[in-house]
Amino acid sequence: MPQQDLHPGTLVESAHEQWELVRDILASRSFAKAARLSSFLKYICTEALKGNGADLNERQIGVDVFGRHSDYLPAEDSIVRANARLLRTRLELYFSTEGKDSEWIILIPKGSYTPVFERRPKEAAAPPMPPDIRPEKPKVLGSPGMRLTLAVAAAIVAAAGIILALRYHRSPDISSPGRQAQIWSQLFTAKRRTLFVPADSTLSLIQTERRIPLTLSEYLGQRHTNLATLAASGPLPETLVHISDHQYTSIADLDMAFHLGRLPQARAAQLEVRYARDLTMSEARHSNLILMGGPRANPWVQLFADRIDYSLDDQPADGLDYVNVRSPRGGELARYMADVKGGETYASLAVIAFVAGLDGEDHALLLEGTDMAGTEGACDFLLDAGPSSGFLSKFTRPDGSASHFEILLETKTVKGNASEPVVLAYRTLP
Repeated sequence: MPQQDLHPGTLVESAHEQWELVRDILASRSFAKAARLSSFLKYICTEALKGNGADLNERQIGVDVFGRHSDYLPAEDSIVRANARLLRTRLELYFSTEGKDSEWIILIPKGSYTPVFERRPKEAAAPPMPPDIRPEKPKVLGSPGMRLTLAVAAAIVAAAGIILALRYHRSPDISSPGRQAQIWSQLFTAKRRTLFVPADSTLSLIQTERRIPLTLSEYLGQRHTNLATLAASGPLPETLVHISDHQYTSIADLDMAFHLGRLPQARAAQLEVRYARDLTMSEARHSNLILMGGPRANPWVQLFADRIDYSLDDQPADGLDYVNVRSPRGGELARYMADVKGGETYASLAVIAFVAGLDGEDHALLLEGTDMAGTEGACDFLLDAGPSSGFLSKFTRPDGSASHFEILLETKTVKGNASEPVVLAYRTLP
């Protein structure tokens, strides 16, 4: 791991004070036992303070910090993006606790890996209080959603074998106060159970390697038997058979579940996690659903294939990633191809579909990406109350509720830095 400590001669002018801040952070309790996040922070701050911040990119960080091979594909391995999210949260925690009195703060803007050092704004002095007025004793409010947050995070962690750090810390940037809030309010209710169903990454891997699709009926009929048979049907059977009965999922799905469990709308909801292989048809019919992954990774989305026009390709035989448009409208293509094999620039696609549930009373949210970068772009689009909030206002009914819709998104990554998701096509659904 090519990292080194900084010396005065290697710093850009006037950067010594910022480096002392970095050293304090790395020595803090918040980072003392977080070796990977500490290495990440040290690396990007070192490069930035040496004047190389503009050259920081996802691929180089993956190689230098996380030991990835030089030709790895960031679109298919989101370790840098996932840890960047955790690092932002951990820095926020530090500056609100141990570092609350520091003169400087460090920000890592979304879509970038270059740290920004800013002087902390000085708080205005409180006006003097009249002698006969005493300040009211602060009230300590409980957090009714905290247990739910921990339960959702812990359930998915158990399925994937991954520990989600900082699940106890609430972050102000995930409250979704924009138009997304209405979608969450319709999905998360006290009267109706909501099931979060992450992708079955093992299933996707086996189908991709064998280039043989598995239908929902086959998946439901003899899930474990069919997977084992499919895994053993070609070269390298021992490797695939060994993992065929394991439950793995994507880090992007884990991150989405982590954020959903912390939304204000989820506090009083009956939010539960179901791994795709454990979900039953009865549960799917009588619950609100959040389905992660395309048909190859989550066959349950096939239940809604006749309700949407944009769908990820479910035929792994050609090994390509694209989105089909069943009934193209003015200006739309019949097929959109993802470009994830390029050099420094690649494009990922994703579909967001908010549709009626199977029994007509519930709702289902489908999030399908051609790769993890596409899935993350779709998740960010729904969680970020920025530009996407204005776009989602197109689907607001007169009574303020959200109508059903589907959106086709593209996220471009240039030199390791992901752009904001761009809407390629959309439509309102019944």
